[in-house]
Amino acid sequence: MNTSTSTALSKSPPVCLVFGASGEQGRAVVEGMTDSNVTTFGFTRETHDAYLTDALGATLYTGDVQNPDDVLQALLTTKATCIFFVTTTELPSEVGQTSGCSDAAAAEYQVIVEFFHLLKQAYEQDGIARHVVMSTRDNVQKLNREILEATGDLWIDPLDDGSIVPHYTSKGRGGEYGMEYLKNISNLKLTLLTMPFFYSAFLGFFAPLPDESKTQWQLNACFGDGTNSIDMMGASDLAYIVPNIFAKPDEYEGVNLRLASERISMDAVALEFSDLYGKDVVYNPLSPEEVSALPFPQAPAMAQMFTFLGDPRALRHDLEGTYAAAFPRKPQTFKDWLLTHSDATAFQRVGLTLDSPDIHSVTVFGATSPEGRSVVKGLLNDSRKRYKIRATTRHVNGAAAKQLVALDPSRIEIVFADFDNMESCLAAVNGTEGAFLVTDFYEEAGGDMETEERHARNVIDACEASQTVKHLVFSTFESVEEMNRVFGLGMASPSVAQLDAKARAAAYARTKKLSVTYILMPCYSELFFDRIEKRTSDDGGDKYVLTLPLKNDTKVMCMSIDDLGPAVANVFDSYQVYAGHEIGLVTDFVTISEVKDMINEVFMQGETDETHDSPMRLETEDVTSYLEPRDTYMKDLGQMFAYMAHTDAVKQRHSIAKTMKLVPSALPLRRWIEANVDNVAFREKLGLR
Repeated sequence: MNTSTSTALSKSPPVCLVFGASGEQGRAVVEGMTDSNVTTFGFTRETHDAYLTDALGATLYTGDVQNPDDVLQALLTTKATCIFFVTTTELPSEVGQTSGCSDAAAAEYQVIVEFFHLLKQAYEQDGIARHVVMSTRDNVQKLNREILEATGDLWIDPLDDGSIVPHYTSKGRGGEYGMEYLKNISNLKLTLLTMPFFYSAFLGFFAPLPDESKTQWQLNACFGDGTNSIDMMGASDLAYIVPNIFAKPDEYEGVNLRLASERISMDAVALEFSDLYGKDVVYNPLSPEEVSALPFPQAPAMAQMFTFLGDPRALRHDLEGTYAAAFPRKPQTFKDWLLTHSDATAFQRVGLTLDSPDIHSVTVFGATSPEGRSVVKGLLNDSRKRYKIRATTRHVNGAAAKQLVALDPSRIEIVFADFDNMESCLAAVNGTEGAFLVTDFYEEAGGDMETEERHARNVIDACEASQTVKHLVFSTFESVEEMNRVFGLGMASPSVAQLDAKARAAAYARTKKLSVTYILMPCYSELFFDRIEKRTSDDGGDKYVLTLPLKNDTKVMCMSIDDLGPAVANVFDSYQVYAGHEIGLVTDFVTISEVKDMINEVFMQGETDETHDSPMRLETEDVTSYLEPRDTYMKDLGQMFAYMAHTDAVKQRHSIAKTMKLVPSALPLRRWIEANVDNVAFREKLGLR
């Protein structure tokens, strides 16, 4: 084979092929890959899947993974370099059947073995280097045999056909085979993801079941006494994990990453159900024999699975490795997963319904700040409902407060709140159903990181203590310290105080019993006009200079502050959907030179300096060299821009596509500038009438 051809092709833009694309795991991976702007093919038996094609923009490839010709042609036709591979075990479908599982496991194992052979065959034909990420499980039959040989103790009783957790064992054996088969083929990389118990099981055979009077609901399983911790996660996190693994093939080659987002007991799971629905939900520990007798298909195999997962001898999953693979996203907790699925049909069918009234009243903390004012306007302009708004400030009779209430005196109430006093924050929020929080690093916190973090914590504690708040929207930031360490950004200052204080507060909010959405803001587009300075040119005339602490060819993310308000209103309108989510807003990534050119083309075209009868132009100036002697604000601004200029890193947290989905009216920078060509304040900054 021509290895130079293989190397050249491997440097081409990535193409992803997702097997099992219509399943829970496959869909999550397609979502993640398309969101990463990777050309993605979804391999499925379906001939039509509107979500994959219309909503996500993937290309459907219809085929059967059990048909070798279909698999080989998919590999050769798509020329995919990134492949996600997941299989299903076709277990017997009759209730109580304990035979036939071994045959189903053997068939699945053979499909996996054949896939790796076809992968090698495709490589021999086209020379394309490929990286496979395979979803697998533990080889429980092997583990059971090893424990029996070592201790003489039969850990899990086999089914009538001799199989042990067949839908795990077949995948585990297949993953082991793939690792051995590919280990000497340098251009075919394999990463195994050993999956834990998925939260989605609670939507199926493990949904809480009510007693006859519907006064108590039981989670029936044989996980142990209820205090044993079980490794779990939501399959949706694969949307972040798998693209990150494909982006680091050398780091994850030959790795078996045992995924889990948390370790939680069944008693704790039952308590989350109880807290959310206000019902008596308990874990009912059954014996394996009792679970096997339950009236649903595959119950005997499920009983084995519960016994395995609930036993301390089960192999633990890697929480730290999972968080590292998902970074900079945070894996979903069960609490957040349950809230986002609170209206699922599976729960409604058993009588678990959540009284989730719409949010009609919101307390806006930091209401007189640019973000707070935008949120107030966004709520006022929402045509779906008439929000009542409490706008907090320490200066209730100040000019900013009066200007705010003048927007709509019938719907806006100015209330006192001091971020240093949790009780005043609680008084401000009690009686409202939603809250928005933005803290002020400079004015309110005096430029002190610990003070700003304490301010945010006080509001978070107040929202948790309130009897009325259903949801908090927190305008926060990613941890620059963490991003710098993980991505090796090489920043001179590893921490940006005004960003990291908010990030620490967000981490604190995740520990509370509180429904929260985390909004990450980019650079405000308005800041470009704020940083325009009037100077005297060499010939004595006026010139206008864009002074930003970045080199002209450096890109930075941006969005108008005006778009925050509609985004927050949309979150409150569907707060269950966004619970626990981090939403990185951005509408454009632009260089400083591009910003200058856009402003010149839109505002300065045809404008003349009457004093010197010469065209008026906006210039740029590299201010990075004299940041050190500048004031604290300018230094901080330089640090913030230094982080935001790491485009590849910040794109991990900020998505134009997701922003436009949340706020369809948001505009990229050029169109936003054009829409504001008559803005009086902007024109004054440029010396225009």
